Amino acid sequence: MKITDVEDLRREFPIFRHRAYLDNACYAPGFARGTQAVIDYCHLHEMIACTSFNQTLAELKPVANARMEAAKLLNAEEEEIAFVPSTGMGNNKFAGAIGLKSGENVIIGDLEFPSAVLAYTAYQRQGVEIRTVKHRQGRLYIEDYEKLIDNRTRVIAVSTVQWSTGFRIDLKKLIDLANTVGAYVAVDGCQSLGAFKLDVKETGVHFVATQGHKWLFSPMGSGFMFIRKDLVNKFDPNIVESCNLYKDPARQPYHHQYDLSLERDYAIKFVDTAAKFQSASNIMGIWAMYEALHCINSYGIENIEERIQYLVDYLHAGIKTVSGLALLSPEEKECRGGIVIVSYGSIEKDTAMMDTLSALGISVSCRFQECYGGLRISPHFYNNEEDIDKLIAALKGQTKPLYFH
Repeated sequence: MKITDVEDLRREFPIFRHRAYLDNACYAPGFARGTQAVIDYCHLHEMIACTSFNQTLAELKPVANARMEAAKLLNAEEEEIAFVPSTGMGNNKFAGAIGLKSGENVIIGDLEFPSAVLAYTAYQRQGVEIRTVKHRQGRLYIEDYEKLIDNRTRVIAVSTVQWSTGFRIDLKKLIDLANTVGAYVAVDGCQSLGAFKLDVKETGVHFVATQGHKWLFSPMGSGFMFIRKDLVNKFDPNIVESCNLYKDPARQPYHHQYDLSLERDYAIKFVDTAAKFQSASNIMGIWAMYEALHCINSYGIENIEERIQYLVDYLHAGIKTVSGLALLSPEEKECRGGIVIVSYGSIEKDTAMMDTLSALGISVSCRFQECYGGLRISPHFYNNEEDIDKLIAALKGQTKPLYFH
């Protein structure tokens, strides 16, 4: 189903009443159905005492539904999904669980977001080597990973779409490379999930983490991680919370009788699903994330990807008509995401234009890393041609407010 008419959907994003919002790679705008879910959650707490087990069941049903929708988005099993408050927390859960050892190495691109890098650099103190893939004009090439990988490589940490360049890597080729030495590919999916297809069965990816407040248009503090089924029971979490533990179903569940032995080995029995890695959850955020995930899956991620690619093409055509503005992100569809980077040639000029656009009712951001970057424009499938037309007109020098009505 090709997505062409998004006007009904746009009414569920109040920000479009007064702004051309093109900054989804930073924060997605508020989604009315998600906001209502948070209100419903708060009303539940007003009406039912926290001591009621019935309330616990009422709280957890939307959480189970969100897990189902997250699994559907990735073509995963529900048992492979755990909720985490951020991509960084998911990355740290995986890095801590796999038990990195002295002499092993982790390969990371030099433009990765800090949360992906920091999850592994801490292990340098334990003798783990960090090997860095250098970008070439904002792009990462498989052959450069191939030069660094060896039989001591434990993890390749990578973003499907780079946050500061918009480059989208060929994930399947990278996973095939990792499999030649038995390494894991740990994916930061926060700049692609909700916008571009990631099929965990097709790619064979080992681990994915994302947060909800970008392309999944969910609240800050919501997110989830995927860990492949064959790895769930291979590793245990190094940070343990009560939600990770097995509960004896023969006992009353509201008595919180965990199978926690305090004998000589202090044995702990974990649940046998990805939930063993879960963080104590932002339940109201997950309620809202369910609504967003359900919306995304209803439209279909392949249809959403096609719509975003169309909008990026439309944006590229407009950018080429703006004097003095350079396109830095990839033009080729096979290696671009929903992030478009343009620049007037200096940080000062780009940030000044960002402020000008904001005053005109147009939201974009600036991102710079390793002397690379510029204005970051990131349309989602609910944006339309009018949003982009207003942006291009402003970049050409129109000075009066464009969007208020």
